[in-house]
Amino acid sequence: MRTFAALLLTLFLAGLLAALWPEGVMAPDLFLVLALWYAQGRPYYLGLPLAFGLGLVQDLLSFGLLGLHGVGLLAATYAYYAASRRLTSGEGLTALFIFSWAFLAKWLGYFLVAYWLRLELPPFVPLDLLLEGLLTLPFFFLVQRLRL
Repeated sequence: MRTFAALLLTLFLAGLLAALWPEGVMAPDLFLVLALWYAQGRPYYLGLPLAFGLGLVQDLLSFGLLGLHGVGLLAATYAYYAASRRLTSGEGLTALFIFSWAFLAKWLGYFLVAYWLRLELPPFVPLDLLLEGLLTLPFFFLVQRLRL
């Protein structure tokens, strides 16, 4: 029930941000935060399929390429599991490193799917990636602190 409530809250906040956010500016990735929140404290055989399913929901809601966000969130959750098993998942620098690792894995998953489907790769703009990461990070820390 908490997972469904968290999904509804994520959908509400994503819709609110889409309405209020300036066009052309990278918005925080709330679906990534939701996937990492669900993976926290749960075994990988529950977290990985749910992350892929969340990505499919995100693709369906945004009329995107079906499976693109699914693979991205799957890679991010896998990287989260790998990093949190090797590091003490707490607050501070370790949580920052775990989030950064998962965030980079998400984008690597996006680029791998785009390359595999022979899509035209968008121009690589590191500033946009940095901005999205910096805007998503406070939501990740908030979820980590609340331990919902």
